[in-house]
Amino acid sequence: MGAFPNHPDEVRMTFSEHLDELRKRFGYSLLFLGILFFVGWTLFSSQLESIFLRPHREAVAALAASDPPVVLESRLAVLAPVEHIFFDMKIAFLAALAFGLPALLWQIWSFIATGLFPKERRVVLSILPFSLISGAAGIGFGYFVLIPTVLQFLYGMVDTNLMVHAYRLADYFSMFFLLTVALAIIFQLPLLMVGLHAAGLVQQKMLRHYRRHFILGAFVLSALLTPPEPLSQVLMALPTAILYELGLLLVTLRERRAQQA
Repeated sequence: MGAFPNHPDEVRMTFSEHLDELRKRFGYSLLFLGILFFVGWTLFSSQLESIFLRPHREAVAALAASDPPVVLESRLAVLAPVEHIFFDMKIAFLAALAFGLPALLWQIWSFIATGLFPKERRVVLSILPFSLISGAAGIGFGYFVLIPTVLQFLYGMVDTNLMVHAYRLADYFSMFFLLTVALAIIFQLPLLMVGLHAAGLVQQKMLRHYRRHFILGAFVLSALLTPPEPLSQVLMALPTAILYELGLLLVTLRERRAQQA
């Protein structure tokens, strides 16, 4: 905190100087990500593959242990010579983003903090840890619960007398990435509701009034973001509704504290 000025006007920079500062921060971030990406891709590809394919293997193992058992090939299909290479590059980049997130956030913070008042910095710093925890919780829910459950349900729906299981690596990654990002964003909902309430844009009464509308919208959004089957839609919409209730509770507590003050 002390490294930053107490007033944005104390930092007098021209437009070109701001651009130079932005380029510097972007360059540092790109260099750091590039190093992490190269290390992950060249040294830890097999470990990263095992981590990213774990939900698929869990679904296959669960079906094999079911009654009656459903036997699937645990290996995913590769339909192009470079498909496996692109998969390794994608997961190495995602791992670089995950491990490099603290450094990236510091570069972003170092650029924008000089333009904020001390009170505004304190607000951002108080919210940021909860935002990171919420995003991590969403990713964890998708990785350990939603994705394996959805895959198990979808794999089990196939009539093996008529069709053969042959799932593509690229399609698996697309589904994994979409659900993970969607859940990381959705789990920010309580913080968003508290922020809107702090800004005076919403009130507890209004949030209660539109509760049913939001739940309906959550199911519609889940239908757009998940495969076209009911289980994955419920598994995404239900936590969204719970998060809305959590946000409503936090807003209610804020209003009660304000009334008692």
